[in-house]
Amino acid sequence: MNLISKLILGGLITTSLHANAMIIRHDVSDGKYIQQATDYPAIFPLKDDGKTKNCVGTLLTPQWAITAAHCTILLESGSQLEIAGNKAEVHSIHLPPEYGYMKAIKNEQGKIIDIEDKVKDASFDIALLRLSHPLKGVQTFPLLEQKVKVNQTIEVMGWGDFGNGLEGVSRKERVNDRQLRVAHNKIDAINGNYLIFNFDAPDSKNALPLEGINGPGDSGSPALIKLPNGYFVAGISSGGDYPGVQTHKREGKYGWQEYYININAMTAWIAETMALSITKN
Repeated sequence: MNLISKLILGGLITTSLHANAMIIRHDVSDGKYIQQATDYPAIFPLKDDGKTKNCVGTLLTPQWAITAAHCTILLESGSQLEIAGNKAEVHSIHLPPEYGYMKAIKNEQGKIIDIEDKVKDASFDIALLRLSHPLKGVQTFPLLEQKVKVNQTIEVMGWGDFGNGLEGVSRKERVNDRQLRVAHNKIDAINGNYLIFNFDAPDSKNALPLEGINGPGDSGSPALIKLPNGYFVAGISSGGDYPGVQTHKREGKYGWQEYYININAMTAWIAETMALSITKN
């Protein structure tokens, strides 16, 4: 079982999936990060039990959404979603063959009690969701076609639990209010399929006024780049760690490093998958 599946299963012991979190600067008012979900209509939770919102998807076209591959343990064909107030049903789920798969093992009550981990290459941690029908009148956030660059500013977002860079977050000590928070960051490196960026402390020259990162549970959420003609998806949240540190008690303190799947590296697979799926159906 790889690190991602261990973290997921650790959260499954107490909830349907580990808690969502946005982690912000300790010296900036939380209210400056809180945004209205209606300003980001293409962003939606994969699961919402009324207490927590778990994993995140982004609507790319009226009938296609994108998320992290490991988040698809929450879904199956026929799963119900709510996107910008619209009911939607998952028609099919598509993973890159290089990734392998994760499969949820459930008890008789439908609760996930274990994970069958057949992940081959976590740097392909991305998935496409085809909906059963196009959603009319819902704004989408298309994929970024131009090359992502180091030092480019991105927006990252998530619901629910939150913390700050001094204290980090704990999966056992949760603070959840289900509000959407949006933070800013800059891409520090591009390595293979990954976009990599750090949570810089306020006294760092690289820290942004609304510096922040995702925390545990907001996997699948997008890194958005804002251009004059709107928002575009540049990456998909996959995981994070403290560089060079094997074990830790709290996630998301200053120095934490985020790994997002680089959309630029996956555009061929995405285009082929969408085309073949439509051809077969």
